[in-house]
Order: sequence, then C-alpha cells, then structure tokens
Amino acid sequence: MTLPLQFYFERQDYFDAWQERARAAKRSIDLEMYIFQDDAVGQPFAELLAVKAQEGVKVRVLYDSVGSREASEGLWYMLRENGVQVQEYHPIFPLPLKLRRRDHRKILLVDSEVGFLGGFNLMDEDWRDAGVEMSDPRLVGHLQSIFDFSWEGRRQVLRSLSRKRRLRWGENGLHLVPSFGLRRLNMIRQEYLAAIVHAEKRIDLASAYFVPDRGVLRALRKAARRGVAVRVMSTGPSDVPMARWASQYYYSRLLKEGVRIFEFQPRMMHAKTAVVDRCWFTVGTANIDHLSFFHNLELNLVGRDEAAARELEAQFERDLADSKEINREAWERRPDWRRRRERFWHMFRAWM
Repeated sequence: MTLPLQFYFERQDYFDAWQERARAAKRSIDLEMYIFQDDAVGQPFAELLAVKAQEGVKVRVLYDSVGSREASEGLWYMLRENGVQVQEYHPIFPLPLKLRRRDHRKILLVDSEVGFLGGFNLMDEDWRDAGVEMSDPRLVGHLQSIFDFSWEGRRQVLRSLSRKRRLRWGENGLHLVPSFGLRRLNMIRQEYLAAIVHAEKRIDLASAYFVPDRGVLRALRKAARRGVAVRVMSTGPSDVPMARWASQYYYSRLLKEGVRIFEFQPRMMHAKTAVVDRCWFTVGTANIDHLSFFHNLELNLVGRDEAAARELEAQFERDLADSKEINREAWERRPDWRRRRERFWHMFRAWM
C-alpha cells in the first residue's frame, strides 16, 4: 500500500503548505535549515514561528552557521525574544574544527504528526527543487528522532539511529536515511550504490551538484555497459559555477559508456532525486558529491514504491523538455581552456 506522501516541485506550493501546517500547530514546531534568510520568504515564516511561540507552541530552530551567514542578527534576536529556542550549528566564529561538516538538512516537523523534507531552503530564490510532505506515523516518528538527536548533539547512538528501520534490498516500503558527517556512516551513498548496482533497465538521477566519487562513477559506468539506460540531469545556471565545472570533468568518461547527460536550462535546478527501474526512488537533501556523502548532515527519503517513483519520473521527464543534452561528439570538440578549467576545479572536488 502506498504510504501518504505529497511531492512538491515549486517553492510557492511548498512553502504555502509549510505556512498552512505551521499555523495549525498546537504543540510543537521543529525546523532544521541550511539556509535561513530574512528576506521575502524567510522573514514571514520567522514571524509566524514567533507568533506560534507566543501562543505557547514549543518552537525550535536549528540553522547552519555557514549556510545562513547572510541572515542578520536581528532575525535570531527576534525569534529568541518571542520564545523560540534557537541553535546555531558549527558557528563560524570561533572557526569550527570541521569547516566542511555542515548541517545541510531542510526539515520541518509540526506536532510530531507531519514532516517535510527536501532541497528547498528558506530564501527568496526561484529554483527548481523537490520536497516531500509525510504523514505516515512511522516516518514522522523517525524524522522526529533524527531532529532530536541533532538538536541534543548526542553522538554515542548515531550508529543505531542511522540504521534504524532499514529495509533489505528489494523490499517494498519507505525509510529515512540520515547521514551525520561521519565517513563510516555514509548510508545515503550506500543506498545510491545499491540501487545503481541492482538496476536492470533504467537509472534517472537529478543532482544540483553532480561530483561523484570514484565508486559511484564506476558503478554508473558499469551499469551503462551492461545495458541499463542511465540519464543524469544537473543544472545549467548554477549558484556555484566551480562545482558545475568540476562536474563537467566527468562528462567524457560517462558519455563514452553511453550515459546520457542533461543540463537544466531555464533556472537553477536544485533538486536531489533519483528513480531506478520505475520502482526505487529517493528524494532529500543529499547531492551526489563528496560534501553530501562524506561530510555533511543530510537526510533522504528512500524506498521502493511504484506510485511515488512514477510521480518523480514524470517530473524528471518534464524537466528533460527544458534541458540541453550534452552531445558526445560536440563535447569532445570543446576548447582546451575549458578542459583545463574542468581539471583545475576537479582538484577541489572534496570541497564540493
């Protein structure tokens, strides 16, 4: 049976749902956010959180110091003054020991009954993204546990939490897969690798920052060689051009094996989704890059559910219509200065 899920692919629809759920909160609101800006999107939501705290709702906000560095101190002051509990993850000053380890999650929980997860940041940017609303008690309960452990900073049970409710490959159902910035607990990467290795017909990947490590790159190339139709979509316009140039370093090797590569054109494509064989899928905060797989706090919804996979696949097909496919012959004729640029930024891939 399909579990209750609602996907969102546009910012306005997603944050309208956030506003509606938050206004109806009776007991608690928990927010974990990479980028929280005091702009036309972030400020109204912050004011709503303040109102709910004044009404007696327990409101907690955990934001990342680097991601939210452009937010004014007035935003956090206003929240605290109205009773919102606020924590900063890995403050920039003093300089954190693990500068690369950021809280890249984007989570909202309301009354421990409804949860949101996806790539949308609380800021005024019209990016093509993906998010999901969950109401299944099992999933929301796990999401609440993940937030609570991040909030409390307790590390001794991270291993058991990261493995909680994991499914064997091939089982139907859904589960949440967190990462905690620890290389030995890179469970999201393992889920991707398992899906790619077991793929029989099709792999559709969308990643805003596609900078795969050696193992993921090898798995994709092997899948294409055994006849799996592999399609990779990244962004054309990018907020981090260096990451796009590092991504392009891999194009030749993938194109050589028959992988089809697309760059979304109308605007920044920030989604992090995948569909394999029209039944396995994932959506969440993790990009296919070193930061997401090995350093950041991330969270993905993963599982086998044909209805959910079909919906994500349909959106992928719509995005293809607005994307430019990379032609292998034309790509190999690109000028040398572009090749040198790709090689240069590829050297910094561990920071992307």
